[in-house]
Amino acid sequence: MKKQTFIISVIVLVIILAVVSFYMLFVHIPYYQYHHGLDEIRNEICETNQYEYDDYFSEYRGKETYYIARVKISGVTSYVAYNKDLALVDTYQGSVADSKDVQQAIEQKYQIVIDDLEVGYENERFVYYGRYQEDESLLYVYYDLMSGEFIKAVRLG
Repeated sequence: MKKQTFIISVIVLVIILAVVSFYMLFVHIPYYQYHHGLDEIRNEICETNQYEYDDYFSEYRGKETYYIARVKISGVTSYVAYNKDLALVDTYQGSVADSKDVQQAIEQKYQIVIDDLEVGYENERFVYYGRYQEDESLLYVYYDLMSGEFIKAVRLG
């Protein structure tokens, strides 16, 4: 009886080890490496240009890939967009539309709730954009960052 219990315990532990190893190798490590790479890009942009990082950085993948950061330039809150080569594409310093107002506009227009709007760079301007996924379609909505006015919506599927 003790021998069977020992063998079953060893088999269960080997299965747990295999599952944890698979998770670490194929999920956790690639996720960590991706985000670590984004942190390095953010740090390079801020250090090279002597920006003060202001708690927002994202990778925007539209027709092209842009890195969007909110930084302080000489004490002024600014949004900067850099391309894949880390060359400055555009800078915006000024007031931005309240994201809650944009979320309400989306809810009124489409009868959907998008909890998290991100800042992107589309059609050579800064935008708020959000995604909403239904069973068989995906909706992207774009609103102007400065005015909060509707720009476009794209439905896939």
